[in-house]
Amino acid sequence: MSHLGLPHLLLALPGQPRSASTQPAYHRLALGSLLGMALSFATPLTVHAQSTSTEKDGLPRLESSECVTEALKAMEAKCYTFHGEENWDAPNGNSVQLPVAVIAPESGEPESVPVVFFPGGPGYSSLGERDYLEQLRKDIGNRTLITLDHRGFIHAEPSLECPEYAKVSPYHNVFHTPAITASLNPMQRLEHIVPAVGECYRKLVEEGIDVSQYNSYAISRDVDELRRLLEYETIDGFGSSTGSGTLASYVQYYPDSTRAAIFGWPWFNHLRNRPPVDEFYTAKQTFTDALALCVAQDEACRTLIPDWLKAIDRARRVLDERPYIAQVGEGESEKTLYFDGAAFLDTLYLSLASDYALLPSLVADIQAGDYSRLPDFFRVEDYNPNPEAPNYALGYFLAHVCNDMGSNRPTPQDSRTAVQREPAVLGFEPPWLCAWWGEDGAVPDEHNDPPHGDTPALAIHGQMDPCCGTRWSQHLQRTLPDLQYVEFQAKGHSPVTECRSTLVNAFLDDPHAELDTSCRDEVALEPWVLEPPS
Repeated sequence: MSHLGLPHLLLALPGQPRSASTQPAYHRLALGSLLGMALSFATPLTVHAQSTSTEKDGLPRLESSECVTEALKAMEAKCYTFHGEENWDAPNGNSVQLPVAVIAPESGEPESVPVVFFPGGPGYSSLGERDYLEQLRKDIGNRTLITLDHRGFIHAEPSLECPEYAKVSPYHNVFHTPAITASLNPMQRLEHIVPAVGECYRKLVEEGIDVSQYNSYAISRDVDELRRLLEYETIDGFGSSTGSGTLASYVQYYPDSTRAAIFGWPWFNHLRNRPPVDEFYTAKQTFTDALALCVAQDEACRTLIPDWLKAIDRARRVLDERPYIAQVGEGESEKTLYFDGAAFLDTLYLSLASDYALLPSLVADIQAGDYSRLPDFFRVEDYNPNPEAPNYALGYFLAHVCNDMGSNRPTPQDSRTAVQREPAVLGFEPPWLCAWWGEDGAVPDEHNDPPHGDTPALAIHGQMDPCCGTRWSQHLQRTLPDLQYVEFQAKGHSPVTECRSTLVNAFLDDPHAELDTSCRDEVALEPWVLEPPS
């Protein structure tokens, strides 16, 4: 939840090639959670590198360098370091250095237009994830892949590191974050996470970083300068989760540089930044949609949950009245975790892709007072007192989310009121936390406008992805009318299927042609678990 990579549980982390039908949604991140950016060359790479040598002492410039991960070396990538201004609009003496990898297709002469990958998370590096990179290469076929860590990522300089945030973040201390489980009072839970946001911001400022410059607007400039240095007239963009939001910004600011765009399981900036309660309730409808699917397919499901339209809210109410309480750890490290109705909804948001088949029995059990399934549902045995997020630059995670809001960043009063109105906001997506970020991002006034134009685009969604469903594409079609979208049955965030690779390849072959999406249901739904409460 970016998710997403985040990586999510049902949502594969942005840098991980996981099937969301079996993985929890925190891998967007998330849980896509999930990815790097790829650039491809049709002509000798050494020529491109030499063309930048005269700019060695200036910015921007591109220099040959050693690959930053073993995965890139194993894939025989050509690796570079991109040097750019931290502040493109008003250079401040600070620069950024980004690792870039150019990965050729496995065989044959590559197509002339490369595919640049926009990683998600935000802030999740997939440069070390060979399986994920191989999946991308399979998706794009006989084309060059360009992948990189964006500014602020773990292999970039500077890297915006705030490792302590992992302990409280719903994206990274998934299911058991204090924001969800620390107490039964949501305002007390809020105080567990809020200080970490301000502390991260102050740490980065003290390191001399102009934090406001780490946003999709600046990244779009980085990518276009990189495109120019590699001597490509246009690129095809492929985004993952929040990276699709960054790609949408690139299309917005550099439409003439974009031949085509693939929005993978997209988390668009201008939509995710809407009021959190509104967005949460919209995502929450996915839970009831799953129950509706069960009822429509199996009469036994209708018998088990005749109140299916109300079942989610009724299960939530039961847990609010009698929370599930678990003891974890031993001795001095023993801890009590509280799971109320908000925790139920937040966990389902993260795990729907792996739990949807169980959901009818789960809500029936809860309403009957049978909590026997809850230890597994809340992943109690997976509790980790010292969570880490090694592939994430968590300072960038916060900077990206908050800076991209621009003047739409909430105030503390806005966010406290949202949590009072709907406590489940605490475990939902992070924009509400930006009330405690130190400043607005340095983005244009129109940054949260949707991109307009005639760029052909393909959006990819998973049926069981509460975060980033087809509603996002339906909204974007209003201003990008040449956008097609597909929803893969039974899949969550970052859906991996043969159909995905087939459609991406076909789209890149002819971005303006109508796609045959009949393969979208090639993955069957899991059998519904329909067991009456004990």
